[in-house]
Amino acid sequence: MHAHAADPDVLAHCAALVVAHDEFDSAALISLGQKVGFGVVADFSHFTNDWSAHRLLFFLVHYGIGIEAKRQLLAKLRRASSINICFAPIVLFLQDGPADEVLDYIEMGFDDVICLPENSHILSARLANQIGQEHIYVETRTYLGPDRRRMELPGHTHPQRTGQADYTNLTLLRTPEEGVQILRRQLVVKSRQV
Repeated sequence: MHAHAADPDVLAHCAALVVAHDEFDSAALISLGQKVGFGVVADFSHFTNDWSAHRLLFFLVHYGIGIEAKRQLLAKLRRASSINICFAPIVLFLQDGPADEVLDYIEMGFDDVICLPENSHILSARLANQIGQEHIYVETRTYLGPDRRRMELPGHTHPQRTGQADYTNLTLLRTPEEGVQILRRQLVVKSRQV
């Protein structure tokens, strides 16, 4: 296992697929992906199963696509048969706006939500945080994605996350050398750890 600190240069060993609602926004996100240092950046319309050969793949999503399209994209990618696609970082880019909007998208299941405009060095570092560090994902009957509790204030648990149903905690590590690895799988049964 090769863990990396959040080094923006590591993005050069990653590919990014851009999801936008029109060519103009797609071109803007492709340009952003190139500026922050991704080795390969392409429009999602070029997505085929061949992309799973990229050990480290990101999905960069433009805020302009509709809410339902965002949900469908998350569901499609999280159900992919390739571990490198299923657990790929899915990052949403928003216009600068209210913090509760960011929390809504975290709740939806995005790995990160970044408000633009932002300095390219900060963007590179934020994206690089998805690499070389352990990330907790949660799998339930209706959800597979990053642990949404990471954004909750202490003592403010979301009412739908009461621990009444079984779920699985997955600890992931993403590296350019190995792609996505599941380091640990912990089944939690009715609030009793097994």
